[in-house]
Amino acid sequence: MRSSKIFILIGVAFVIFGSAALCAYLLFVKPYSSFHLFHPKQAAVKAAPAPDQGETAFNAALALQNSGKPEEAITAWKAWLQAYPESKKASEGLANLGKANLDLLRSPSTAGGKESYIVVKGDSLDRIANKKKSNAELIQQVNSLPNINLQIGQELFIPQLQMTIVLDRAKKLLTLQNGDQFFKSYSLLSNPPATNAKETTTLIVEKVAMNGNKRVAFGDKKYPASERIIILRSCGNIVAAPAETASAATPAATDASTNAPAATPTAMPPGFVISTSDMSEIFPLVNKAACVTVK
Repeated sequence: MRSSKIFILIGVAFVIFGSAALCAYLLFVKPYSSFHLFHPKQAAVKAAPAPDQGETAFNAALALQNSGKPEEAITAWKAWLQAYPESKKASEGLANLGKANLDLLRSPSTAGGKESYIVVKGDSLDRIANKKKSNAELIQQVNSLPNINLQIGQELFIPQLQMTIVLDRAKKLLTLQNGDQFFKSYSLLSNPPATNAKETTTLIVEKVAMNGNKRVAFGDKKYPASERIIILRSCGNIVAAPAETASAATPAATDASTNAPAATPTAMPPGFVISTSDMSEIFPLVNKAACVTVK
């Protein structure tokens, strides 16, 4: 009799505590079982990366640029860079601003710091450039002139720039500034060794175009293929990188795929070296006596 009561009590206890455990599971455990505490792999798959801030504004500025509206694009890029300086796309935004600045400068209008000029008797691109403190090659580019010949009464758009250069050894960048405003940046392929840890200021003392050992004047038929050099008063010159050629000093290596001599890059020239295409773009934008800061 006593043993049967004990079994009854055990059965009642099992029902009571079992029901309580089931209720606790249904109320507190099951609703949270899909969380990362129980399924870490599933949580990792569901976690989405945070969207880049300013993406909408970035795309809007890019749309303005691609639609041929450089002036509006410049305003949009400046606003975007100021609002989102830490964005992963900041360097891309700065590069787009530089392209928009160049597009505006080359547009056939007075936009972007250009003034209208009417050609008079005796004018040439060089004479107009000296008169207006501009650059003959840049005037030709901006006005899409097929050659240096001018006609009396012809309207030209003359860029009015105050371009300076910043050479940053650490970042390997050449940056153009128009007045106190960023214009465009270019990669430095190599730097001369630093002789002074402090920031140095120098000037452009000359710009030369060379064909072999001979200097070539703007307008000469050999000018487009000439080698351009921007000569600085100190710290080294700004030069363009040479093309890749076979080394004549040592036996050439062999390309295993063709069994032919492999091309090796010519040693970088001394100075601040940029690509040939970048030099062609920079050369008309800067004038003698322009300030150059070397970091």
